[in-house]
Amino acid sequence: MATEEQRSNQTTPDQHDSGTGITITNNRMIRFLFTNKNVQHAVNLVTVAIFFYAIYRAAVGPTDSATNFGNVAFFGLWWTPVMLLSLVFLGRIWCYFCPMGAIVRFTQRFGLQRHFPMYTRKWVVLGIPLSVLSLTALSFAMARWPMYKAGVAYSPRLIPVYWLTILGVAVAVSLVYQRQAFCRYVCPATGVMSVTSKFSPLEIAQNTETGVQCATLEYKSDFLSTDRRCTACMKCTTEQPDEDVELRFRWPGAKVLTERIPLVDEALVALIIWAVFPIDHVLGGPVEETTVIGNLPGVLAPTAAYAVSILVTILAFTAVNRLASSWSGIDWTTSFTKFGLAYAPLGIMFTLGSHAIGGLLESGGQMLNVFARGLGIPLSLPTGASPAIVSAWNNFFVTGWLWLAVLWSAVIAWQIARTMTDSKKLAVKAFAPHFALMAGSTYVVATVLASH
Repeated sequence: MATEEQRSNQTTPDQHDSGTGITITNNRMIRFLFTNKNVQHAVNLVTVAIFFYAIYRAAVGPTDSATNFGNVAFFGLWWTPVMLLSLVFLGRIWCYFCPMGAIVRFTQRFGLQRHFPMYTRKWVVLGIPLSVLSLTALSFAMARWPMYKAGVAYSPRLIPVYWLTILGVAVAVSLVYQRQAFCRYVCPATGVMSVTSKFSPLEIAQNTETGVQCATLEYKSDFLSTDRRCTACMKCTTEQPDEDVELRFRWPGAKVLTERIPLVDEALVALIIWAVFPIDHVLGGPVEETTVIGNLPGVLAPTAAYAVSILVTILAFTAVNRLASSWSGIDWTTSFTKFGLAYAPLGIMFTLGSHAIGGLLESGGQMLNVFARGLGIPLSLPTGASPAIVSAWNNFFVTGWLWLAVLWSAVIAWQIARTMTDSKKLAVKAFAPHFALMAGSTYVVATVLASH
């Protein structure tokens, strides 16, 4: 097994992978924002205050989710569009603002400072070497379940229970383990951010290593980067203020091909993103209506449908990847990791088109009105776009947008196939089964959506 230093040396070139970029810290104001540690403290004071205020308003405000400040703040504006758009365009930039991360950084000062298990320890499951990083896949699936299957996203009175439970886990982990272990391994969003950051066209990163005691030393990530598992603690910029920070431009998805340490765990997260959005979102209902699952009592029916959607998605990919790897002669584990990540755009684009763009068109003005008024700001925007515009977008979403997602995934999958094989013929054999699964599943999803 490679030593820590050998693993570190493997990751060092990653910071130089970018193509074109501009040095944003040449601007004096931007340099101040990045290098003055009090700036993030001030930002976090605001986000933490809004976090607890939203929890309070969810508990005491209207029971109607559309007019409850807490409900709108968390599920109307935060996850989509704010969180989603930041992930799609700037990777893990949200970590800079995250109130949970700020609380973790504070509470870990009083903790036991133990080391969290390293990702280099593997457990083989069905021939796939998994590590502690798979916790992020599990935590995402578990956190998403109560949002829509137990009704948290539609029941304001459940929101305080939901978020205070996650906060309790965050504080408990930070009181035992050091280096923001919750943010790196347990947070329901961290795995999603690590995967989606690979598809961002923009990256904010430092040019060189800084030598600071960073929270993500296992990746030798002692330099700012909105890629992978940087938690935006800003030690690198505040302790080494002379190191420049760049805004880099890259082809969305290029990081999947150039990643120095590809991890099966991240491929598993990508598959769960695809399983949740769109597979369960669209097909979970019909699954729940089947005789076997529909007869289950209470919340067990949607829970079982949710679990089936995730399990069937992973098994379908596993079978297709087994066929593709056997047919083309490529390595099973490496192909699972690389091709698994190629499916992420199917989930990213669905969520972006359905939740972010579609949600804003339908009721974006109403959500902004509720949020602003909750902060004492009078605002009276139109509820949303006209019904004609909403209808036109919904039609394009089914007939065009979903297929753009297939195109994006297919381009990445083809590039992966070309890099893993020695000829175009073998590349086609590695690529074709995956393309069939991408296109076939999207056809089913589009057909179901068009029938509603």
